[in-house]
Amino acid sequence: MNKVSPFAAIKTGWQCAKKNFIVSIGLVLAYMVVNGLLSLIPADGGVGIVALLLNFLVSMVWSLGVVRLSIEVVDGEEPRFGVFKDVLPRLWHYVVLVIVMSVIMLIPACAIIGIGAASCSVSLTTLSAFDPTALSTLSLWMLLACVPVIYLSIRLFFAPYLLIDRGVGPVEAVKMSWKASYPVQGRVFIFLILAFFVSLLGVLCFIVGVFVSMIVTIYAQGALYRQVFSAGIQDPLLVEDANVVVG
Repeated sequence: MNKVSPFAAIKTGWQCAKKNFIVSIGLVLAYMVVNGLLSLIPADGGVGIVALLLNFLVSMVWSLGVVRLSIEVVDGEEPRFGVFKDVLPRLWHYVVLVIVMSVIMLIPACAIIGIGAASCSVSLTTLSAFDPTALSTLSLWMLLACVPVIYLSIRLFFAPYLLIDRGVGPVEAVKMSWKASYPVQGRVFIFLILAFFVSLLGVLCFIVGVFVSMIVTIYAQGALYRQVFSAGIQDPLLVEDANVVVG
């Protein structure tokens, strides 16, 4: 069994990005062009609603296709545009998964913000009047609300990958990710920090750097998933078989 290493995942992401940079950048640019064209459609009227819906679907297909792409490339396959067609049968499952994950993350965050607003007697009136004390107090509660969101993001990190790689349903993907991420949640957190700094470095290197950091992060996430869930697992419900050795 391989050990779960966020640094090794980043290294693998960099190696995959170097090896497949041309095709990978083509995929990113293709998505940006399509997304840009859809954003040019006026947002008013029925045409605008259709454009928003198409933009949402394109984003979902892109996100799901990137998951499949990262797994395939980490497994040694060549990147291909066909992954976005292959994931279409799982699109609605992914939409449900996104909704489920969003609800799971938003419930505790909204509860904390609500408690903070109630305890500080913050109302729409005080906010509209730009009361500095009310605004600063509510800001602290909003910052506190980010804690459960970050934690839940760590615990549900593997859910999209399980959905597409193992073919499980949204609920099963959430359960599997929750169980498998428990012994490696610290490693996932470190990985997210590293990924943030990789993205920041890309921004500092301007346009080319942004593309490079994006591609590296995409493949690094697939690498981290493969460290935990090896390709040899037969039964997707046997989370105990996941490669979750820490060290």
